[in-house]
Amino acid sequence: MKIELPEKFVKEPTGYPFSPVLSIEGKEIVVTSGHCCDDYDGQIPEDMGTQARNTILACERSLKEAGCDLTNVFNVEVYLTDLKQWDDFNKVYKELMPKGTLPCRKALEVGLLPGFLVEIVMWAVK
Repeated sequence: MKIELPEKFVKEPTGYPFSPVLSIEGKEIVVTSGHCCDDYDGQIPEDMGTQARNTILACERSLKEAGCDLTNVFNVEVYLTDLKQWDDFNKVYKELMPKGTLPCRKALEVGLLPGFLVEIVMWAVK
């Protein structure tokens, strides 16, 4: 498995927590379904930080079931109910995602199931 950032962006990073383009070499692609915050007691946290953390960790658990982890992720799709919470989401994202070459990423403001503030889909390579 190899995920590479083209040399131009290694020399001139964007300063944002994503890669603008990646070159992927691997044997198998793994994609999670959309995950929302995963709270086993049936409660939905009200704040973006907790929902973002729980959602990323839920994606990570699914990836591990498929033999991957967050270092294998090359693309992340983020769906938020309010783009004004983008900075709050990014604080958690930067903390949890592995350092180094970050995945490509897109973010959209959408309607989600009641109570959910964020949904994430992750693409990984084995």
